Formats: sequence, structure tokens, C-alpha cells
Amino acid sequence: MGGDAVALWQVDDLERYVDRHALLAGEDPAEPPYWAHLWSGARVLAGAVPVRPGRTIELGCGLGLPGLTAARRGGRVTFVDRARPPLAFVHASAAASGLEPVGVVAADFVAGGIAGRFDLVLLAEVLYDRAAFPAIARAVADRLAEHGLALLADGARIDTRAFYPELTALGLEVETTSHRVEADGVAEAIVLSAIRWCGGRCGGRSETQLGPRTDWLRRGCEAGQYVATARTSRSSGRGAGGRCRAAAPPRSCSRWRGGEPPR
Repeated sequence: MGGDAVALWQVDDLERYVDRHALLAGEDPAEPPYWAHLWSGARVLAGAVPVRPGRTIELGCGLGLPGLTAARRGGRVTFVDRARPPLAFVHASAAASGLEPVGVVAADFVAGGIAGRFDLVLLAEVLYDRAAFPAIARAVADRLAEHGLALLADGARIDTRAFYPELTALGLEVETTSHRVEADGVAEAIVLSAIRWCGGRCGGRSETQLGPRTDWLRRGCEAGQYVATARTSRSSGRGAGGRCRAAAPPRSCSRWRGGEPPR
């Protein structure tokens, strides 16, 4: 990621672990192992992790690529997921990457029970339940240090517009960037939000720099399409934008070791 190599352990054949018949036929089927898929939002988020991020926490970490990247870039990272298997993958990936031992917590981060505030809070593609939006926003606020930065990658798998007012209602400001990526030949638009405490300065921009491909934008939703509409970049003076449908997750998942994400 941006020249920082990370070894990432993944499930070699994810479809083997999903009972499609039970998922489609059952009235209350078991949740598929969403954590085992390397989502496009996690790749975008990993690329945006700043250097020397300080105390870092990844909430709903899954395979933990963003948090592992933060550890590679000098952060002291804690990984949180309500399922225990992904935390074992995180430990294995950290060891394979030659990183210092990382902290892991098996907990549902929206239910509380996590202590401390962090300089960097990471969340990748956790917005899939509208009922949980207020609790997710509260979790961000509870974990974010006074001068910290939260980065949230949103693949818009559902209409997530109602989430962002929850953040502002808690005194947080949100600036977003759009990233056009391709996964298994399908174009996706990933919205990356930089979240900070307003501190009476809403509308300002922190000195912390995100990763590459950062054109400031606003985001809308029309007729089932998730639209990224850029406004002029403050740094380059250029604007960029795009439109694409929210994509379904790829059907399969292969093991990837460091470097640039596969296209």
C-alpha cells in the first residue's frame, strides 16, 4: 500500500464457507462470513492511512488491512471485531508482516465496552444496517481523541445518507473524497470520509494529509445510483467526479500478499 508491504492472510475459497441454500431458504439464516472478504473500501482506507498515526483502533476490522497498514506506518494498533476468527487472521498477518504484536478485542463496537480514545479511528464498510447508524456514530465520537482523525470508507451497499447527519449532531465535521476502483471487473465508487471534532472550526481542514487521489466532493443518491460529484480540489485546483452503481461483493476471494491491490 503506497510502497508499504503488508502480508495479508485470507480465506482461499470463500464460497466453500457460504451455504447459499440455507441463506436463501432459511427464515433466520446464519450471517455469511462477511469479515472474510477483502472489501474494496478496506483497500481504499488502507491507502489513506497517514504516516506515524499514533494510537490507532480499527473498528469492525475483519481481515484488518487498514489497521495492519497503520501498524506498518508506525501506529500502535488495536483491532476490534465481534467475531473471533478474523482476529486470528489479523494476528497471523501481523506476524507474517514482521510487525510488533498488535492488540485485538473480541467485541461488538456499537455495544460499547471499549475503553480509551485514539489518534486515528478506522472503519471500512461497516454501514450496512440503518438501525445501527446512531450507535456507529456514537462509537466514532467515543473513541476519537480531541485532535484525532477518523477515516471511514463507505461502499454504499445500502443508502447511507442518513448516517452522516448522526456525526454532525455529535459535534463532528466530515469531509469526503471519492475513489473509483474496480473489483472483479466491476466499477465501484468508494466514499472516504475524514471525520474530526469541530472545535468551533467547522469547515476547516486539518494538517493531517490523507493518501493519494483526494478530490473534495459531495455525495448524493438518485434512482438507486450512488453518485460522486466532485468540487474543486483546494490543493490542485482540479475537479473530478464519476457515477457508478453500488456493486455486489465479488463471488470469490483470492489470497493477496502486499504491494498494490489486484485489479
